[in-house]
Amino acid sequence: MKTLPFWFLALGTLFVIVGMAWGIQMSMTQDFTLAPAHAHNNLVGFVVMAVYGVYYRLVPAAAARPLAVVHFWTALLGVLTFVPGIALAVTGKGEILAAVGSILVLVSMLIFGWTVWTNKAGLTNA
Repeated sequence: MKTLPFWFLALGTLFVIVGMAWGIQMSMTQDFTLAPAHAHNNLVGFVVMAVYGVYYRLVPAAAARPLAVVHFWTALLGVLTFVPGIALAVTGKGEILAAVGSILVLVSMLIFGWTVWTNKAGLTNA
């Protein structure tokens, strides 16, 4: 059975592979219009998801909480709405998806902050 840390890291890796290919495509075409979406894909999609995955791997007690699953889905939906939303916003096709995505990304980070600050186990074994 795949664990929560695995899913955070596996999807983060998928997002960065897409982001790298996207960056290469932008470089080849010399069209950097979507660079803000590309950058946020790599930051929120890979870096943040990887940090979450590593934390949950290092602190299994936090991963065992029901809130961790809510955190995972909020983070994933955040990336999946935020990045395309930014792409739509910079091309003038509307900002609502970016707004919804940014709220989901913020909620995800608030859940993570709550998890870190309220987890009594902490990183005691590190």
